[in-house]
Amino acid sequence: MSSPLPSLAVLDDPHGTPSPSHLLARSLGIPLVTDPLTATLLLQYTQERLELCKPGDPELPGALWVDFTGPTARRRSRHPHRELLVQAAKVRKTAQPLLIDATAGLGRDGFLLAAAGFRVRMVECNPVVAALLEDGLNRARRIVELAGLIERIYLFAGDALEYLPGLTEQPDVIYLDPMFPERTKSAKVKQELRLLQLLDQKTASPEHLLQAALALQPKKVVVKRPLKGPHLLSMLPSYALRGKTVRFDVYVGEGKKAPNP
Repeated sequence: MSSPLPSLAVLDDPHGTPSPSHLLARSLGIPLVTDPLTATLLLQYTQERLELCKPGDPELPGALWVDFTGPTARRRSRHPHRELLVQAAKVRKTAQPLLIDATAGLGRDGFLLAAAGFRVRMVECNPVVAALLEDGLNRARRIVELAGLIERIYLFAGDALEYLPGLTEQPDVIYLDPMFPERTKSAKVKQELRLLQLLDQKTASPEHLLQAALALQPKKVVVKRPLKGPHLLSMLPSYALRGKTVRFDVYVGEGKKAPNP
């Protein structure tokens, strides 16, 4: 009887000792394979980047990677203050406010907030997503015009519920983006979401994250929600900014007056 395929593995790169693939497999505690079809999900280094894919699945023919150097990310970073998220998170009279992105994911929101001048600490609990995110940050750091922006970002791979109580600097803003099913016509985004859903997700509940964030009493806690979704903890925000498909619930910290939305 054949042994079951590993649910996740790293494709071996025979060049160099130890190669990045060996180091990654060791850090994640997953096997190295030489045949890509001997794993359900596969992490592999190409000449350009680290990718996650599902080999042999015709319904998921592409790969997932983190990219801060492409045209979409760079276009958004040129005019970040036009973005609803940045408007929700902004803090007046504070130079380079500290923002904790407690659910970093693929890092797009954190990157945008760093472009807006925030010092961003990204927290990502899934070690595979964190590895993809670290690879994307390292590649962006080598781009001259992005290097200063990336220097404002720090990545922590771990549980936000453990990270938040140990902060040594009071955050100005805590941002939460609990994953929810998004309606999208983009085949690329749909594939990204499907690959992410195949990973072993052991995330803290959004309600517990909001409780932990509010306990730190930052100036703001910003929560991304579906446009018509319920409020977390059934708690009405101080105010909300609404887009076409999502809204940002803003909870203003003690002693701070909410601006007119």
